[in-house]
Amino acid sequence: MNAEIMQPPQLSIGRLLLLGVSSVILCVSFVMSVFAPFPLALAFILYGRKKGFLIGVLGLVLSFLFATMIHRDLTLFGFYIGVFIFGAGISEIVSRGISPVKGLVTFGIGFILLISGGFLSMVKSENVTVEQFILKQIEMSSDKLAEQKKLIEQSNQENAIEVLQLLDRPDLIAKEMLEALPGYFFIGVFIMLWFNMFLVLKSRRLLFAGNDYPYSEKNLLNFKVPFGFVILLVVGLILAIWGNEIGMQYSEVLGYTIIKCLGIFYFFQGFGVFSDLLNFLGIGGLFRALIVMIVIFIANYLIAAAGLFDNWFDFRKYFVKPKNED
Repeated sequence: MNAEIMQPPQLSIGRLLLLGVSSVILCVSFVMSVFAPFPLALAFILYGRKKGFLIGVLGLVLSFLFATMIHRDLTLFGFYIGVFIFGAGISEIVSRGISPVKGLVTFGIGFILLISGGFLSMVKSENVTVEQFILKQIEMSSDKLAEQKKLIEQSNQENAIEVLQLLDRPDLIAKEMLEALPGYFFIGVFIMLWFNMFLVLKSRRLLFAGNDYPYSEKNLLNFKVPFGFVILLVVGLILAIWGNEIGMQYSEVLGYTIIKCLGIFYFFQGFGVFSDLLNFLGIGGLFRALIVMIVIFIANYLIAAAGLFDNWFDFRKYFVKPKNED
């Protein structure tokens, strides 16, 4: 059902509980976990901060019980803490009438700096390097690695031998995690924030019935990366390609991290261009949803490239249908 024409919901306790449980179910589902903050954001906006906070605490309790009794691993609980923070943060951006783009960028960077600072403080307290800290955590999970190795040995995966060789080298795993995690963490944070903010803005008529809310999902779809960031992208490309020749430690890793971090913003810009292209072609409904899902999962690099080159070519000017002459 289109959220634009929906009537304001009855704010019952049952609906509030349903929102909290839905966020936990989405979190547990893994594939759909990226959308887990959306129900919490709805709870905060519809029911207010106090009830939203209480339903978020309920979600924390449920995720903790699920993590300890079924998974026997607190990773799910830790992830849900982030979901809780994202849901509350998105609701504050919307409720305070802050520009969605400005709010997401500020909140996302603040969250990343907070988590990074906490992680580095933890590493420093143990008087080890980041790589040594990661290696220590891997060694503490040796039992789980052994179980994973057995599963891989029993499978018929084509790259099973390479994976098994990697699992026998915790030092290599630690090195690869150190190189890859910063970029993927940055991408993950902004993907979750962007998609959940998009859903909230898409539901603005449901959430703000009778109120003139100044922003919509179009503010996210018309997102543009400042042109000056192209210079930083060029620096990242130089470091990624010629980093080893420069001789700086981790210069190549730094280059790839810069590309990943900027790439997610160019992806958002390209996604807006792609959405306008689908509108221009008159593609909608289920077929549109399928195309969007396929492109996101298979051709996300092309979307990011479209966002980058949109700075020079302004693709949207080609998506204007000519007016019929009288």
